Amino acid sequence: MGFTKISNQSLTNQVVVQVEDLILSGELKVGEKLPSARDLCEMLGVSRPVISAAMIELSKLGFVRISPRQGIYVEDYMRKGTIETMTAAMGHHKGAIKKEGIISLLQVRSAIESLCVKLVIEVATEEQLRAMVPLLEAIDVEDSKAAAEAMFAFHHELAVISGNMLLPLMYYSFKTQSTLLWEQSCRQIGIKEHYEQKRQLYQALLKRDKREAESLVSESIAYAVKQLSYMMQ
Repeated sequence: MGFTKISNQSLTNQVVVQVEDLILSGELKVGEKLPSARDLCEMLGVSRPVISAAMIELSKLGFVRISPRQGIYVEDYMRKGTIETMTAAMGHHKGAIKKEGIISLLQVRSAIESLCVKLVIEVATEEQLRAMVPLLEAIDVEDSKAAAEAMFAFHHELAVISGNMLLPLMYYSFKTQSTLLWEQSCRQIGIKEHYEQKRQLYQALLKRDKREAESLVSESIAYAVKQLSYMMQ
């Protein structure tokens, strides 16, 4: 089994990350029993309290099930996971977001953003749309990180004015991953292109052109998926 010795600080977090990776990679399979606490201490080179704390955290995240007097088992996180499980599953792996997590995120973003623009066109007032201008113009900067933050703020505000109380909450849960992706994309293709995409989307919203707005969202996500595939070849 692919466990390695743990070193440095944040031991509990390191154990959590390592077990997460083994589960998400499929090396530890759903329903499989983890080694005993004693064996894990020996394999990972950490104390029993560290293992206990890590298992409790993994249980909270939805990756393991702790059965008293029986052991710890890999949970069916795809069926029983929570928003925390999702965030962890899309999280960083050796400094980069997992490819599977990125694709899943883009697919969910496509659905959310398409619904957002549809609802915005139906319910948003002219005043609300005009108030989006500063958010749009904030994207047109020279710093990739600032542009990424501005793009997130632009789309999150669309979720807010859509009138659906869950959409902004769902969208905000992806903030860290989404802004990181946008920042990387800004460095790859340039901020100007992203700004132009958002400007065209805003114009479609002003015209109440649902078909064009949804098409622009779809094209933007499809381009991101294509760019991702090229970058990870």
